[in-house]
Amino acid sequence: MLSSPVWRGTPTLAFGAGLVSGGALTALVLLVAGSLLRVPLPAAVCWAVVAAALGAVLLRDAGVWSFRLPENRRLVPDTVFRLGRHLGPLQFGFEMGTGARTYLPSGLPYVAAIAVALTAPLPAALAAGAGFGLGRALMTTANLRYDAERGWDGEWLAHGRTLRVLTGTAFAGPLAAIAVTALSGTP
Repeated sequence: MLSSPVWRGTPTLAFGAGLVSGGALTALVLLVAGSLLRVPLPAAVCWAVVAAALGAVLLRDAGVWSFRLPENRRLVPDTVFRLGRHLGPLQFGFEMGTGARTYLPSGLPYVAAIAVALTAPLPAALAAGAGFGLGRALMTTANLRYDAERGWDGEWLAHGRTLRVLTGTAFAGPLAAIAVTALSGTP
């Protein structure tokens, strides 16, 4: 679907804008809801919850532990295209950017959601949400470079374990640095 001509040019930008704005709005909602949860909890407890979630997800993504994460196992419907060449991709991107309407190939976004809800100030929350949208945009636009024969899905499956280790490390390293900085009181 993304390889169709409708996704070339401006519609691709609308799709990307939808992804980023959907991610940012989700982060804002998580921040507001989390603000109610984090008030009575010490920072160390909040970070302990984030660390426990990260450990569980890393074990899950490595195949050591098996459990299902909640997800809406429906794709964004094709009916969004009734909105036209620009608004259709914008809505499609927005719904995909929220993460609430599509599949998530990793559990790391759940950890990010917990971290945003329990620990993030507003700028960091918005950056995390926008980063989620940009990550989804990178994945979907990278998919355009593959045809049915070369197969994006085949490449993903062939290198899935390596990719899970790399993304887990790339996620856990900076998160640990942020936690240490936050808990030590260093700005």
